[in-house]
Amino acid sequence: MKAAVKIGLFTAGLCVVTSAIGIWLYFVQTNRSPGRYGGHLEFRVAAMNTRFFGFSDPPPQGFDVFSVAQAEAIAASGEPPAGFKWMPVSNFYLMITGGGNEPRGVLTMINGHKCLLVADRPEMMLTHAVSVPAWGAKSVEMTATYKFGPVVKAVQVTLDHNGRDLLRQFTQRYVRHSIAVIVDGQVIVDFGLLNPLRRGVLGFSYPEGAETEAAKLRDSLMQ
Repeated sequence: MKAAVKIGLFTAGLCVVTSAIGIWLYFVQTNRSPGRYGGHLEFRVAAMNTRFFGFSDPPPQGFDVFSVAQAEAIAASGEPPAGFKWMPVSNFYLMITGGGNEPRGVLTMINGHKCLLVADRPEMMLTHAVSVPAWGAKSVEMTATYKFGPVVKAVQVTLDHNGRDLLRQFTQRYVRHSIAVIVDGQVIVDFGLLNPLRRGVLGFSYPEGAETEAAKLRDSLMQ
């Protein structure tokens, strides 16, 4: 009789453990499920001009850093150096900067369109290459916050587990360098990276009057 009770208790305990493992695996798999969106999203190191290092002291060193003379010569010739390529600047980018540009970038005009010089070497970009684990975005939303006074509207992108980890690893390598965010082959923003991006949540803010371009960006990101 005691043996039967022990067996019953053991079986019940095993069921509880099995159920707990099942629940744990469910949540792990749910958390790690691939994102459905962001297939047109990528990140690349953008070329830097040594004239502008207000956000970085000491200035960074590397393949992507060009002297003032070098940057001007590249822009004037329109010929990208080895390991780089020109990518067009999006209407969204021009809208949020009032038609201006980030001063750290190297830009030129190609067929009447402003273009930014970005890296074209595998180690200096995060794309959806076959050699990279599959990653994407779990959600893309239009958001608005009044936390800091005037309303701030943004297109908010939440990456999946792989995307978050890959972006953190990528940005850890390029702190104090410039990063370009690209959607549909166009630069939507570039910025001086002060710290690694760890949360996997990106917000692309836009001003009043840019709702149409913001909606186009959201729709592109949801592909």
